[in-house]
Amino acid sequence: MLEKYHDEMLSCTACAFCKKSYYVYKFAQKESDYPKGKVMVCYGLFSKEIEEDMDVVKILQKCTLCRRCEKDCPSMIKISDIIWAGRYDLKNLLPEHEKMLQNFEKYNNIFGEKNYEKEGSEITFFMGCLVSKEMKDVVISLFDKLGIDVTVIGGCCGYPIEKIGRRVKIKLIEKEMDKLIFSCPNGMLAFKEFKPMHISQFILSLNVNFLKNNKNYIYHDSSFLGRYLGIYDEPREIIKRIGNLVEFEENREMARQCGGEIEFKIAFPQEAGEMAEYLAREAKKKDAIIVTTSPHCYSHLKEYGDVVDLLQLVEENIK
Repeated sequence: MLEKYHDEMLSCTACAFCKKSYYVYKFAQKESDYPKGKVMVCYGLFSKEIEEDMDVVKILQKCTLCRRCEKDCPSMIKISDIIWAGRYDLKNLLPEHEKMLQNFEKYNNIFGEKNYEKEGSEITFFMGCLVSKEMKDVVISLFDKLGIDVTVIGGCCGYPIEKIGRRVKIKLIEKEMDKLIFSCPNGMLAFKEFKPMHISQFILSLNVNFLKNNKNYIYHDSSFLGRYLGIYDEPREIIKRIGNLVEFEENREMARQCGGEIEFKIAFPQEAGEMAEYLAREAKKKDAIIVTTSPHCYSHLKEYGDVVDLLQLVEENIK
């Protein structure tokens, strides 16, 4: 796949602007820890000047594909796409990713856990692996409070597997669907041909009345909901109807990755933790509860600070 990005790789001038967002982290110590270093490794693989070994695999997998570095790139290089393409050209996987792939192939669940499903109306919610693991009961309660007999589809969307560089085929159940709703941006990207709605968009379409409080909520833009899907405003609108919206210094398209993408976190827990701690410190300084809109972010950030997922926030505050 790297052949497709030949000209893109040659466009990198090694200016190092892509390093800017990494300077706050202790783990970024080698050139290959930075985006431009990974682009160089990709070009080396493509040109056969570098041979694949497990160090190379680790270098290319140590990236969340969040596209944050691209916002600082003066040449507007598609850095994440290059790294992603490099992964598809790799023959080997990290042990943690091998286990994730095995679980997916055997259980249709990257954690090897049982999937939850429920028959209902033509309004369909895709539960996915992490939502089921972290907040299945919240989802059921939310739709009960909304008075919607929702259909729930279980199983994994497969997007985390795609991100490590392996092709997968997922089929939705053959069912008439009026709306397909996700709380996980990974699932939305996996099933984009079905024109999915994020839960924040769906809730706003219902004109739900919320309980109001005076708590400060600081919204964390998920990289995949924001930079990939362009959804920034709807979660903020819901938060403003419930409490006081506070912003991170870097927000919207400049928002930082929290490190919670599951394929990154399981392979690089120390780096993922450092990313989360950085965000948690700012939230604590601003006396605000972090609100997430991705189960990947919620599952990770809750280990480091006061965090609530938008699903939970809505379910707790419906009038």
